Amino acid sequence: MAKNSIEAYGASGKTNVLNFQPEALHLIAEPAHPLYDDRIHLPINEAMLLNIMEYGVLEPIIVWKDPETGLSCVVDGRQRVRHTLEANKRLAEQGKEALLVPGVVKRGSAARMSNYMVSANEVRQADTPLGRAKKMAAQLDRGHDESDLALMFGCTIKTVQATLALLDCTQTVQTAVEAGQINVTQARQLADLPPEQQREKVLQLQQAGEGATGHDRVRRQREVLGDVKPRLKTRKEITKALNDATGEYAAALRWVLGEAEES
Repeated sequence: MAKNSIEAYGASGKTNVLNFQPEALHLIAEPAHPLYDDRIHLPINEAMLLNIMEYGVLEPIIVWKDPETGLSCVVDGRQRVRHTLEANKRLAEQGKEALLVPGVVKRGSAARMSNYMVSANEVRQADTPLGRAKKMAAQLDRGHDESDLALMFGCTIKTVQATLALLDCTQTVQTAVEAGQINVTQARQLADLPPEQQREKVLQLQQAGEGATGHDRVRRQREVLGDVKPRLKTRKEITKALNDATGEYAAALRWVLGEAEES
């Protein structure tokens, strides 16, 4: 006799996860409402959109039925719903089946739902840059390429490359990134330097960033990196760039490849 899901997985209980058409979910846009979050106005993120088109919505949202209006309101998961709406438009153009959004229903007052909303967004432990880099490297070892990783991690190929470069840096650089003293892009610039120069530059970046915030900090640290030469591109990267290049830039790339046209 087949076991039920609780016995099969050794669970202590279960809740119902419902599947919703994204159009049936209500996104709060009124600032006075307890469930309003101004991130509702953020632009669509292309990387997140492509991720949902490929894998669907993996994490259930939280839904609350407003007893006053009868609307199924989104408590947590606005971006997942918004991006699924856009994903379904593109899937329809491709003749593919629309996606549904999994959701868990919560009951209670609007004030209680507001507490759920804040907790769901704030009480989370984001992955560290080094943690992401190790996961990316593991996926490469499993046969995936950088394009696959960009889709999985919901980012650009350039971000994948910068994150992976962190694994080629010294411990000093990695520690500084984990502490938020320098960013992943800066770490990538340091990755090609000899170890001692990496440690020296990190110290300079830390000192430049002390007591500074925002644009001022970025400006000071950019000055520190002003004499760091950009990483030389491989022949494969230059050839790929040439496919989309035109004019003088294309001519310069052909010159680098030794393919300059004779006059």
